[in-house]
Amino acid sequence: MKGIKKISLSVCVALAILILTNLTYAKSKPEQDIIKFGFIGPLTGQAASYGDAQKRGIQIAVEEINSSGGINGRNIKVVFEDDQMDPNKALSAIKKLIDIDKVTAIIGETTTAGTLAIAGTANKRKIVLLSPSASGEKVTDAGDYVFRVAPSDSFQAIVAAEFIHHKGFKKGTIVYTNDDWGNGLKKAFEKSLGRLGGEILLAEGCTPGTQDFRTILVKIMDIRPEFIYIPLYLDESATFLRQVKELKVNSQILGADNFSDKALLTTAGSTADGVIFTMPAEPHNEEYSSYLAKYMAKYNENGNYTSASAYDCVYLLTDSVRKSSLNGEQIKNALYNVKNYKGASGLISFDNNGDVTTKVFSVIKIEDGQYKTITD
Repeated sequence: MKGIKKISLSVCVALAILILTNLTYAKSKPEQDIIKFGFIGPLTGQAASYGDAQKRGIQIAVEEINSSGGINGRNIKVVFEDDQMDPNKALSAIKKLIDIDKVTAIIGETTTAGTLAIAGTANKRKIVLLSPSASGEKVTDAGDYVFRVAPSDSFQAIVAAEFIHHKGFKKGTIVYTNDDWGNGLKKAFEKSLGRLGGEILLAEGCTPGTQDFRTILVKIMDIRPEFIYIPLYLDESATFLRQVKELKVNSQILGADNFSDKALLTTAGSTADGVIFTMPAEPHNEEYSSYLAKYMAKYNENGNYTSASAYDCVYLLTDSVRKSSLNGEQIKNALYNVKNYKGASGLISFDNNGDVTTKVFSVIKIEDGQYKTITD
């Protein structure tokens, strides 16, 4: 009997090991069949509305691609990292995505500062970085592995300067976020306006996150400019507008593309009425209309250009992997060959710097809490 018990015990142990081994294999095998992309952007904090919209656009694309067979039968998965618009956290996030999650490519970063912070790592590790919204001029020279579907701010600033000058405004001031994005817009706008014969009487840079602009506004009231150009982030812009109304500053407010985020209409309320701003033109095509319908069906709210750009990033990376391999250099080369891709955010072609060359800007005015296109 003792011999039988020993044999039975040995058999049980062997079966247990076999079952555990099979369970482990069952868990690991699907993981091996998944192609991972990463995302880095602000999902909490000051710019969370941008990151959250992009995450939602990405999720729609992932569901569509996987339901259609993925990439050669392999599903895709996006690992999301929240950097809270902090370049240092973005740097930690890209290292995690590459070394621990073993991603094939990365969507992000949402902002110019974050993109520039992680560009060096992306280039060194030969991992494609495709940003849906980093528009700062410096991104053009960020390296061979850095791409973006957002047009450069140098174009946006030219459009803004030409519009305000055309309307007869010649003298203004600038209040800007003192980082790569805000400073880049400030310089490009000032240069463009100068070429047209206009003049910037005062330019004041603010630390990101500033919530008290009264001292600057008092200076501006003494100068009495015809307009104030404000490349400020979302929360900063809303606060600035409320304090403009509080101090009864009578100057035309000219904003940047961040005003396209409708969260601003909630935070700024009626103080946003009358603001004029530039943004990449929302496409009038079947792809964008179809995307907005999908977004509404899934989230029961309106989608926007920002989320559509992130949606396009997933498809661009997926198509590039299909045409090449999981090798970073080959994915990069495939992206350089993208010409006239019909995306939800519009036509997409990349130049030799990884910049999109096929996007145009609109000028928008806020009236009664609604957007009204002035020019296309």
